[in-house]
Amino acid sequence: MKSSVVSDSKPCAVALGDVNNDHLLDIVAANSGTDTIGVFLSLSNSNFRGQQTYSTGHGSHPTSLVLTDFNNDTYLDVAVANYGTNNIGIFLGNKTGGYAQQKNYPLNASRPVFIVAGDFNHDNLADIIVASNGTYCIDIFLGNGDGTLRYYQTYSTGYDSSPVAMAVGDFNQDNSLDIAVANYGTDNVGIFLGIGDGTFTRQYTYSTSLNSNPSSIITGDLDNDNHLDLLVTNSGTGSIGIFFGNGNGTFSQQTTFSINSKSHPTYIQFGNFDQDTQIDVVVVDPTNDEVYIFLRYANKTFAATTIYDGTFQSFPCFVAVADFNGNNQSDIVIVNYETNEVLLLTNYFILPSARKTNYLVEQGSAPSSVIAYDFNNDSQSDLVTNNVAGDSLLILFGNDNGTYDVTLSYSTGIGSFPERLCMGDLNNDKRMDIVSANYGSDSIGILIGQNNGTFSNVMTVAMTPGSKPWPVSVGDFNNDTQLDIVVANQGLGGFTILRGHGDGNFTIGMTYAVQTIKEPYSIAVGDINKDKYLDLVIAGCTFGNI
Repeated sequence: MKSSVVSDSKPCAVALGDVNNDHLLDIVAANSGTDTIGVFLSLSNSNFRGQQTYSTGHGSHPTSLVLTDFNNDTYLDVAVANYGTNNIGIFLGNKTGGYAQQKNYPLNASRPVFIVAGDFNHDNLADIIVASNGTYCIDIFLGNGDGTLRYYQTYSTGYDSSPVAMAVGDFNQDNSLDIAVANYGTDNVGIFLGIGDGTFTRQYTYSTSLNSNPSSIITGDLDNDNHLDLLVTNSGTGSIGIFFGNGNGTFSQQTTFSINSKSHPTYIQFGNFDQDTQIDVVVVDPTNDEVYIFLRYANKTFAATTIYDGTFQSFPCFVAVADFNGNNQSDIVIVNYETNEVLLLTNYFILPSARKTNYLVEQGSAPSSVIAYDFNNDSQSDLVTNNVAGDSLLILFGNDNGTYDVTLSYSTGIGSFPERLCMGDLNNDKRMDIVSANYGSDSIGILIGQNNGTFSNVMTVAMTPGSKPWPVSVGDFNNDTQLDIVVANQGLGGFTILRGHGDGNFTIGMTYAVQTIKEPYSIAVGDINKDKYLDLVIAGCTFGNI
């Protein structure tokens, strides 16, 4: 998904969470150029509604935000750091994913750049800490539990320190939250140990090396010793730095892993990108329009094995990680400041030394499925992808150098929302045909393949209203040598068989209920028990069942 925010919106941060309690992850962006926060509500596991904006005030230039429940109503609220107006804003959420008008809290500091939330005084209420790089300090605001806050304390991060990021965790294992601060101006990491009543010790620091300019910081257990460690991006020296925790609030000296001499990493997040048991990290480099993946190995080392190339001068300034599609693999959200975009990379399985090439299929098209096959018989693999938001299918013809040309487009009907694709020879002419599950129009679309890589116009088979077909596959389920279609229904549940006649036409057959699967998400076909009859495996996106 690539979502254009608004012209000149200049998004600079995002937060991820289920803001309307529909069990789908939503995205909230801080738009510093238009003085707003933007809410993208999820339609499915990787598709989103258009942005709904809420004003943060004229000249506020919001730079950072966090999601948490400030008034204990089970709905996520938004706290935002308003850099231009030197205040923090609270937006209280409701059950629809909407937000009340912002309530402002002035700061005794200037230029707030980063905000975090946590329970810092053990009252089971959400509190806030804000870092301000104009007055070199962090401010503590304690929550009252009704959506309001009260100012509590200010702590200095040191003259000229320019704090730009924070991480929260229990570094000394006393069950009270502590704070780690990336001090860009003084080339160090500052540690404030929490007392448990909302107060903290004075800062003590660890050097990140001369002219390193640490720009972001995160915390996690990297060496599996049950002690929290710290990771920083050193934008001045082109590296990431690791401080291994000792479990008592102290840390080892920095261990660095270089990206390259020309890189300027600015933000970092954890993820699992290679499907092993080790925590990996993703880093954005706005200067070079690149995103780096550091794969971690069991011996505490990292290797920058993969680079994602962004659009020229897109300025990716922020990255967030979550599993949007429920496949237990990290998806990546990238904020492109200059091109006013929020980019979601799903099903992004990272291979060592692989480089990804972008093909713009259509602005806001939300592709979610792809098929690879040589459709035009030139010995090159071609691609078919779906444009969910554009109600169409696109054919990308492969070249002999590994690149693709976007050549053909086929409409699936207004409001059809084609969510999943599969292929098979449906009319026995030895050419591959395409099947689309049209979630929006409750139908199945069929495109009959021609010998030159073109297809017939889409023929549709109407399903039961409200069925919301999603995963789709083909197979000969009645042993008549003709391919049939099986589709699982997210709306009504269960799955339906469409019997094939061998000429590209189909008749709707039986629908079977599946009691253990709600909202089926994926379907596979095969002879599992070796009895020469095809079986089905269906996975749902809830309850963890197949």
